[in-house]
Amino acid sequence: MDCLLWKSLLLLSLVLLGAAIYVMMRLKKRLKEYDANKNTLIRNAYFNPVTDLPNRLNIELVLGEQIDRCLRHNNTFLVAIVKLMNYYDVRAHSQELADAFMVEASNRLLDSVRDEDILGHITDDGFVIVFNEYLEEENFHIILERIKEAFKAAPELDSRYQLHYEVRVGVSKFPDHGTDISLLLDQATKEALK
Repeated sequence: MDCLLWKSLLLLSLVLLGAAIYVMMRLKKRLKEYDANKNTLIRNAYFNPVTDLPNRLNIELVLGEQIDRCLRHNNTFLVAIVKLMNYYDVRAHSQELADAFMVEASNRLLDSVRDEDILGHITDDGFVIVFNEYLEEENFHIILERIKEAFKAAPELDSRYQLHYEVRVGVSKFPDHGTDISLLLDQATKEALK
């Protein structure tokens, strides 16, 4: 009788252990899925899905921090808007072509700006560059020339259409053109569209 009781307890223990392992494995899988979904949500909330650059929300957070830092240290900084004026013409051919057009444009911009500057993709046809507050205003033209030079060549896209870049750049300066994020972005956009 004792032997039967021990065997029953041992069998019950093994079944409970198996069930516990199964439940733990399911929980572990669900946690991994949760983390993956959370990371995807964060990525979609703060980064442009086409270029993987920071989106407008992300840039507004960066600008808010930079404004606070510059107010504390009595510094200025520049914000540039880069508009691709023929983006919608390219998109008229296909969205896939327009996406490739923008990815190549983002790569050209990334190669043109300094590592300490932040490049964001904030509209379908536009990028923003938030320059570090230690950029001397008289040296800004060097980066501007690099950007202009980067867009002289036609896009290297596999397309039956002859494409080119029509780029305009507008600049605003904190605090001269505003101490508010929207004012800085609006002023730079107006300059780009002149």
